[in-house]
Amino acid sequence: MQVDDQASALAQRSSSVSSVGVSRPRPFPIIGEAAPGPRCGHTLTTITGPDGDVNKAKLVLFGGATALEGSTAKNPDGTPSSGSPGPAASGIRLAGATNDVHIFDIRTGTWVKITPMGEPPSPRAAHAAAAVGNMVVVQGGIGPAGLASEDLHVLDFTDMERPRWHRVLVQGAGPSARYAHTLSLVANRFLVAMGGNDGKSTLGDAWALDTSEKPYQWRKITDAGEMPCPRMYATAAARSDGLLLLCGGRDVHGTPLADAFGFARHRDGRWEWHAAPGSMPAGRYQHGAVFVGTRLHISGGAVGGSRMVDESTSTVMLDTSGGAWITPAPGTLAGEDVTRRCRHAVTSVGPFVFIYGGLKGSQLLDDLLLADDAGGAELTICDPRAPAWSQYLNSVHGSASAAQMLAEAAAAEAAVAAAVASRSNSLGGSP
Repeated sequence: MQVDDQASALAQRSSSVSSVGVSRPRPFPIIGEAAPGPRCGHTLTTITGPDGDVNKAKLVLFGGATALEGSTAKNPDGTPSSGSPGPAASGIRLAGATNDVHIFDIRTGTWVKITPMGEPPSPRAAHAAAAVGNMVVVQGGIGPAGLASEDLHVLDFTDMERPRWHRVLVQGAGPSARYAHTLSLVANRFLVAMGGNDGKSTLGDAWALDTSEKPYQWRKITDAGEMPCPRMYATAAARSDGLLLLCGGRDVHGTPLADAFGFARHRDGRWEWHAAPGSMPAGRYQHGAVFVGTRLHISGGAVGGSRMVDESTSTVMLDTSGGAWITPAPGTLAGEDVTRRCRHAVTSVGPFVFIYGGLKGSQLLDDLLLADDAGGAELTICDPRAPAWSQYLNSVHGSASAAQMLAEAAAAEAAVAAAVASRSNSLGGSP
């Protein structure tokens, strides 16, 4: 049967590496005292407003490790922890793992820490998370007590003012307890979990759960084309049209991988892998990857021996519509690239790519980075007059350009308000 999905189309395109320019992340101001603080191995997930409204989008940061081996673990109130460090996970001190939740409001550019109702997941790092509608699904990870259970935990934002944790038990076989795996929502319907490590070996299995069918059931995906080799610390990002792209990772020998695989579902229900053409400019693991349109933004990553990827390739993109890897244009690198890090978390909203925290050498990071794939041309989802956004725009575009953006944003807002008022008056005056 002829393959009728996007994965085969991606595999058939020629691949090349060009340097026409990459949207490079810049530091975004952190205002207030509710920021998550230094951590790595956490997740950052986008939830939109009602009916998918990105103008009301928020970022949900969950968990992560707040201390490393050789450092003092901290309790949530900042005091030293007296607990046992537990088993080490590649340098993370698991006594410093947390289960706290922080929310970043896109429009205002501010953080707030929340305490959802319900029973939260255990403290953990190296877990995986994905957004399903107005819910964040968390799976796996490792914490002070070892591997987290294979159950799914759901943070429900149906009521944005009163978010609540739920625990979802899935009957039958499914992904075993693991960490350093991926979890993605494909075609707005299927949760797909892949790879990772179960504490004994690096895994190469893939599972899919149809969120539209109850009772929920995991289905193992086998005999699905060019299956990727087992790997951990890879990334998996879903394109809006249903294509999932698995990228990089570390194989069973500890080797950083530079390959990419497209994964999609046929109309007859079969899943199939296809190897993407070419390879990343540099193999890596513990990196970040997220789609903006058809462009896969890849940031940071480790190459082994506590080393990060080189500055010249720490930020790259894969244009899946043309099959081309894109690297920074020559002459655009000025000093050390802030994306040279690993174990960070990344997500996107509209044209914006957000990166939080991570690990650089022996330093846990607590910064927020922002890359604008629209070059400042699309500011509707934020308030450029908010202090954080105003500072960011000034630092990136200069005060004159930022002032022009503010004026344009004010004019656009006034036009919308006038249109709403006009429509309201028209309706009010009708018989």
